[in-house]
Amino acid sequence: MTRRSWWLAALVVAMLALAASANSVVNGYAYDDNYLIVKAARTHSFAGWWRDFGQTYWPRDWGGDGYRPLTAIAFRLQWALGGGSPVVFHTVNIVLHTATSIAVLWIACGILPFAAASVVAALYAVHPVHVEAIANVVGQSELWVALLTVLAVGLYVHGRLTGPISWRRWLCIGSLYVVSCFFKEHAIVLPALLLLAEATVATDRAPLSRRLAQLRLPVLILAAVAVAFLWARSRVVLGGGAGFVPYLPFQVVKFTGTDRVLTAIGVVPEWLRLILWPARLATEYSPQYVDIAQGPSVAQLPGLLVLVGTLGLFVVCWRRSPVTAFGIGWFVLTLLPASNFLVPAGFIVAERTLLLPSVGAMIAVGSVVPGLYERLERRRVAQLAAGGVLAILVGLGIARSYTRNRVWRDDDTLFRQSVLDAPDSYRAHYLLGQYFFERTQHAYGEQHLRRALALFPDPVTMYNLAEHYREAGWCRAAIPLYRSAFAIASNMRKSQYGLAVCLLETLEMDEARKVALSAIRWGADVRKGREIIAAANLGRDSLTARRARGDTLPRLPSPATSARR
Repeated sequence: MTRRSWWLAALVVAMLALAASANSVVNGYAYDDNYLIVKAARTHSFAGWWRDFGQTYWPRDWGGDGYRPLTAIAFRLQWALGGGSPVVFHTVNIVLHTATSIAVLWIACGILPFAAASVVAALYAVHPVHVEAIANVVGQSELWVALLTVLAVGLYVHGRLTGPISWRRWLCIGSLYVVSCFFKEHAIVLPALLLLAEATVATDRAPLSRRLAQLRLPVLILAAVAVAFLWARSRVVLGGGAGFVPYLPFQVVKFTGTDRVLTAIGVVPEWLRLILWPARLATEYSPQYVDIAQGPSVAQLPGLLVLVGTLGLFVVCWRRSPVTAFGIGWFVLTLLPASNFLVPAGFIVAERTLLLPSVGAMIAVGSVVPGLYERLERRRVAQLAAGGVLAILVGLGIARSYTRNRVWRDDDTLFRQSVLDAPDSYRAHYLLGQYFFERTQHAYGEQHLRRALALFPDPVTMYNLAEHYREAGWCRAAIPLYRSAFAIASNMRKSQYGLAVCLLETLEMDEARKVALSAIRWGADVRKGREIIAAANLGRDSLTARRARGDTLPRLPSPATSARR
């Protein structure tokens, strides 16, 4: 490999990355972009940017979780540069993906022959599972972490090619680590990746125990950085701990930590499919598209077999093919934070979280290239066939990514396509139904919210449909939905005023008074509760006369029209 050939390969990889992602530059804002960018007042001003280090990523009204101050600051800067235009945000995403693809080539060149490294980078650059992170603005946090983590591990791997890591290089690695953690929390796994690299692909022939002992001090320093970051995060997010709002279905069913892990085991084959053959992509992986475990069952058997097989392959490759073991280990370690195995996540499967793990997966795939080349070295026809297969895979990746980028153009395109991609996903129908209500297409909205409830008894869906019924004056249809929602999710009882107003409409005075008092006890606005109680105290005849005169009942805000991911 010459310098010229490396730069030529880097140029090709960059062109492939652009071919797979560049058309997303015309996308607007979609889904979470609306809450974290368009409707987030703090994003629209660069004044007081330092306060983001003391604020959660998601606003308090939307869960108050996540701690990504540098992502928030980056959004402020891009909003200021483009005057709110989504073009700037999408351009940054495309540039980050292109740079990461080149960085993948660089790190792969440190552990694989040049041709194999080029295959790894090419497959990474066009992988369709990356679309959700690239084409949706808020996926930018994933892109920053991927770039910084690959650079940090690359510095380590290339440094070990010439001997021990210098303290100057350690300082660069540590700086990248600090910055990446403040972009998104899953960057915290970097020290484990460095230990994995030392145990698998480091060329030092000294005993592993001695080499790991030499890493004790720098790794302890990185661990101290991780602890400091987690402490800072715990001081900001609601409830500390994992700091994420658990996935809603986990809150609805009688769910334990064991059930969460069993659910994660059940979706392992889906992760593997998305990495190896991402022809089918979806925005929402929710019941009934995926199963929520209620104790052990045969449904987890395929996932368990894949897990055992992956672990066995890792052990076998530890000595026979260290690069393969490194790739498998990378995939597992970087997927763990968002897998629901260790801590609850706000989803079951999310394609954007596979961006960083796919680096390891592509390294593992690329590790078979040298052996394949040796077997085909004197078979010209077979070599051409293998090259043709690679070209087809790259072409398919570009084509799938190109078409999928368009899905994230806006909410209308995304939500309609989500139902087509996963018709059995209740969240897909819920989001499309909410979108239709927002556009005053009430009949379609009701149809999809009812379909969502038929797929899964989600109290938020019940509550929002009840709110839409109340707004339309259909209180008799709303009341049973309100009651069902509050019976399932007692933590929603702060929002009982809608039910109380409907009870007033149906002249159930005593019950309206009880519900209003209950809402106050759960922390609802006292002034609004007093209005409802005062109306209930008028009695049926007085309230009927008041309504006949055109006097209105206490007004409540319009129902929410969408929900965060």
